[in-house]
Amino acid sequence: MKEKVALYMQLTKPKVTLLNLLVGATCFFLAAFPSVDWANLAVFCVAGYLACGGCGALNCVYDKNRDRMMSRTSKRAIPSGAVSARNGLVFGALLTGAGIGMSYFFFNALTAFMMTLGAVFYLIVYTVILKQTSSWNVVIGGTAGCFAALSGWTAVANSVSLVPLLVSTVDFLWTPGHLWGLAMKKAAEYKKAGIPMLPVTAGLKKTALATFIFNAAAITVSLLMPVLGLAGFFYSAFAVAVGAWFMLESRKLLQSPSEAAGFKMFLSSMPYLTAVMAGLMVDKILFVGSF
Repeated sequence: MKEKVALYMQLTKPKVTLLNLLVGATCFFLAAFPSVDWANLAVFCVAGYLACGGCGALNCVYDKNRDRMMSRTSKRAIPSGAVSARNGLVFGALLTGAGIGMSYFFFNALTAFMMTLGAVFYLIVYTVILKQTSSWNVVIGGTAGCFAALSGWTAVANSVSLVPLLVSTVDFLWTPGHLWGLAMKKAAEYKKAGIPMLPVTAGLKKTALATFIFNAAAITVSLLMPVLGLAGFFYSAFAVAVGAWFMLESRKLLQSPSEAAGFKMFLSSMPYLTAVMAGLMVDKILFVGSF
């Protein structure tokens, strides 16, 4: 039983889902502080995980044939045969529907709409249309991640403002470099599977340059928050520090593009995004009223 549960949990792509959930929960917290309803935040986290995790499962169903061609993904639950595509489809659809339904019932129609748009961009725009046709698939498809920030904010405010738009822009600009780093490491596998990721079509050097540009843009936008009076001193100092570190890592990749350096960039990108979100929340606690 435990093994079966673990297989279905694997379909939800926990690492990706939790990163998206972190962005959403951060915006929920920022919109609500200092009157954070922790029970509502918990409900939002459940709804967000269901919606995002369900989309991950549906992505696994659609990509099952390509996943079988890549050693990195061939042992996943569906391509390995441990879970049938039909069961994965039902599981993913139920989770996605439940997450969106919860966001409507417990919060508001705007939040449900934001989660729906995220699902549409990830499943249709990215998975079905762009992933197999365009080298810029993760750039345009990365729009899906923006709706995590927007849904977190709207769950509290029932409206959109500059803060979640800036947070979603950071996430949007961060996504390509994050995924290109992994793609640099697995370029041969992506090529075999017929997925035109940028390292496959443009090579490692151009991908490293594109990664550098997108990461620099993400850092720049993250620093706009204190400039616009939307964050306090702690976030300013913290964002500069982690941004400088992340820029240094990006520069190393630019100077010496390689599969190993690309994978290191992939690993570095996750703590950077986590740090920025944590910095925003700590800053909010320390500097109440700065937003």
